Amino acid sequence: MRRAFAGAAVAALALCGALAAVAGPSERPPVAASTTASNAASAPAPSAAPFNPTDAAWLQLLAPMTEQNIRLAELTANRATAPDLRALAAEIAGSHRGELARLHELTRLGGVTGDNPHTGHDMPGFTTATEYAEAERAGGTDFDRLAVQHLREYLDQSVRLADSESAAGSAPAARRLAADLRRARAAELARLGP
Repeated sequence: MRRAFAGAAVAALALCGALAAVAGPSERPPVAASTTASNAASAPAPSAAPFNPTDAAWLQLLAPMTEQNIRLAELTANRATAPDLRALAAEIAGSHRGELARLHELTRLGGVTGDNPHTGHDMPGFTTATEYAEAERAGGTDFDRLAVQHLREYLDQSVRLADSESAAGSAPAARRLAADLRRARAAELARLGP
């Protein structure tokens, strides 16, 4: 079911891009209601191109996915039996915290709502509470196997979503971040192995 949903998530981002292409240039996502004039004056200006639906969907999907998997990476860094897996998981946890900060900053700059429309969904790349609990209960090589499985799914889905953002997003800052994340997460995926 998750594999079918993976295609659906990528297709949804592509559809958002197609919709953005036919939208008028003055159609911008709404700015959060809590933004005031003084906050807007002190904040850096968003990129010249407005954030289209693909940009917004990518940010709303990738930020919570990253948050969940930082938690899994931290657990893996502490519990994995394989030293290489422990080291990679520690690097992922650290670097993805920085990436998450960049995702949140773009969300703010683009006026994208911070709500997670995917709460409760069993989607590729998201480590569910049940999967996390299963990993917590596992030990030894069983833990390593589960951690690798979930981290691989997350990194693979992150690369797919970054490709969709790069192809259909309109905001240069979001597309740059997608390209950065794609490179970093593809390299991590390669280090994770088959």
